[in-house]
Amino acid sequence: MDSGVSSSVLHYMKNGSWIRKLFDEGISLKQQFGENNVFDFSLGNPIIEPPEQFISALREEIIHNQSGKYRYIPNQGLQEAREQVSHFLSERYHTKFSYQHIVMTVGAGGGLNVALKSILNPGDEVIILSPYFVEYHYYVINNGGVTVYCDLNDQFEIDYDEISKALSAKTKAIIVNTPHNPTGTAFTQVNLNRLGQQLTEASQKYEKTIYMIFDEPYGQLLYDEETVHPFKAYLNTILVSSFSKDLGIAGERLGYIAIRPEIQNANLLVNAFIFCNRTLGFVNAPALMQRAIARMDTLFIDSTPYLIRRELIIGVLQDAGYEFIRPKGGFFVFPKSPIKDDVEFCMVAAQKFRLLIVPGSGFGREGYFRISYSVPIDVIENSRTIFSELFQYFSKR
Repeated sequence: MDSGVSSSVLHYMKNGSWIRKLFDEGISLKQQFGENNVFDFSLGNPIIEPPEQFISALREEIIHNQSGKYRYIPNQGLQEAREQVSHFLSERYHTKFSYQHIVMTVGAGGGLNVALKSILNPGDEVIILSPYFVEYHYYVINNGGVTVYCDLNDQFEIDYDEISKALSAKTKAIIVNTPHNPTGTAFTQVNLNRLGQQLTEASQKYEKTIYMIFDEPYGQLLYDEETVHPFKAYLNTILVSSFSKDLGIAGERLGYIAIRPEIQNANLLVNAFIFCNRTLGFVNAPALMQRAIARMDTLFIDSTPYLIRRELIIGVLQDAGYEFIRPKGGFFVFPKSPIKDDVEFCMVAAQKFRLLIVPGSGFGREGYFRISYSVPIDVIENSRTIFSELFQYFSKR
């Protein structure tokens, strides 16, 4: 008798996320050895608490007595929340955004699914830059698309030759994530401009609209580069983001989709987002969170706490002898594994050294591993000896 579960889902579960596998391993190790004796760098969970301004706004909203406050709201999101996001984006990109072209979503993950559902026909191809956030693949197939992978180069920058080979009459979109998960690198405006030119030429060649889906939930956690302007690089851009990382409210699942009014069929595209937001079952982003951000004076945050952690983890890795590209944003770093088999390396790290890191294979790049430095500062400082001993263990083999 069959399991009753979709065969494709069973396959994906079997080959599922290494992040979650290491997370579960961490729970077991912490129960066995104690929380302070396990060094968990596996999960990209924002460690910095929400700013006091958000807490105050939330408190004010909860005690504010308003009739009907907890009833259904528009699927596009509350106007006051969309206005707040439009002000934030207008100031950030020095370009006028309208609340009418913003849709509030259930996190960036929900936003990506809504955007893909809105634009994909069965068999349409979506280019994903590898290494990549593993859920991208599932989001594409969720909505009838086909994933096409393009490797980033050894510096984790865009390989334009690879993009040229991947673009075809079947291409409907490319997902661009910067600052980048899992590598921590950040693309420059020059990088995006060149990519935008490629997409423009491909759109003209194949006489179709190709979208750049710009996924930037780490956009405010940028340390060594200027903020890039995706819409200047390419007009047919769909921006997807969330407040999970910058405001530290990942569990509240508040995100948004934004487009420029000049994009082709702008109003039709927004209406498609609204329809898919409803029919995918998200319906709308959490109303209380929308009301809270609408009360805030600004959505800009100070990224210094993560910058401090970045400098600490860089020092730990350099002292231990690992090779890595210096992360420029977000809270990830993606060093080379001392051995080719990154899965073995990470399993030994967990079982012998109680160090939880994620193999690069889980992100489409063998021979590397991902560290999330969104952890307490003392975890980074106390891991110095552990990282060094792990490196020496493999050096002596």
